[in-house]
Amino acid sequence: SSDLTANPLCSPSRSSLLTGRLPIRNGFYTTNAHGRNAYTPQYIVGGIPDSEILLPELLKKANYSTKIIGKWHLGHRAQFHPLKHGFDEWFGSPNCHFGPYDNKDTPNIPVYRNLEMVGRYYEDFLIDQMTGESNLTQLYLKEALEFIGRQHGTGQPFFLYWAIDATHAPVYASKPFLGTSRRGRYGDAAQEIGR
Repeated sequence: SSDLTANPLCSPSRSSLLTGRLPIRNGFYTTNAHGRNAYTPQYIVGGIPDSEILLPELLKKANYSTKIIGKWHLGHRAQFHPLKHGFDEWFGSPNCHFGPYDNKDTPNIPVYRNLEMVGRYYEDFLIDQMTGESNLTQLYLKEALEFIGRQHGTGQPFFLYWAIDATHAPVYASKPFLGTSRRGRYGDAAQEIGR
């Protein structure tokens, strides 16, 4: 593969993509203690510092409209949400859908539309852990297409950060894609993302 990333874990690679800085410089770094500083689960109260300038903040100065769809994972507390870091719109979750949040068996991670919580994974946005079936990728796709269509109509430049988490354990795909890959559920999810 010729793909490069600043880190194999989600939060450090996201923070580097959005800041243009290495994880050790933006606070999302890994150590030998199983990546304890590399992600922001619920029991960690930190997040992306205000001192970090993110790509959407720079693009807003150039009159771009910005949106994130999917997993943010750079801080779950209100002061770290993407709307406080240059994004105009957000549909997704502050954390991974695998939890734990309150319950390790059925995490109830919130899903937001901008600053309003509109539901929770597993309760309102279903992910069947046994079969891997979920329509989240299709919901995210619909959201992205709506945003692109709306922005196209304005003629204004836009930035869409599509950070879906279907290939993040527990891996999921919508029913038409389940069982279609020789690579199992991960392959099913990758095929759905790629189409």
